[in-house]
Amino acid sequence: MKLNSLLVTLALFTAALGFTATAPAADLKFEAQLIWGTSEGMPADSKLKPADAEVRKKLASLPLKWTHYYEVNRQSLAVAANQTKKSVLSDRCTVEVKRLGGDKIEVLLLGQGKEVGKVTQQLPRGEILVLAGNAPAENAWLVTLKRIQ
Repeated sequence: MKLNSLLVTLALFTAALGFTATAPAADLKFEAQLIWGTSEGMPADSKLKPADAEVRKKLASLPLKWTHYYEVNRQSLAVAANQTKKSVLSDRCTVEVKRLGGDKIEVLLLGQGKEVGKVTQQLPRGEILVLAGNAPAENAWLVTLKRIQ
């Protein structure tokens, strides 16, 4: 009888360890940037700064016609499993990141409150996703989303 009791206790202890060892999935951390693209130089009175080297390298690898990229805004966001986070990058530009499971995310780009684009894909750590919308004249606005963690 004592052996059965010991086995039951051991089984319950092992099961309890299994339940407590399963931690909730960590948040995925991202950095969203609103980028202005142009083939003209930066206006003299502008407070913009050139986009960082990593972003410029990514944009240069794409079939884009602009030669200069400037950072308008940068924000960090953390997204828990099965959650959606919104990042307002300007009064006209918002990005929403929904975590679907693992590294898979859905990114919704809104321009002036209207859907501009939606992408669903894996985004491993260190990778940069680029989304863009129409802009007047010879300029462009782009949003980069980099997975930090």
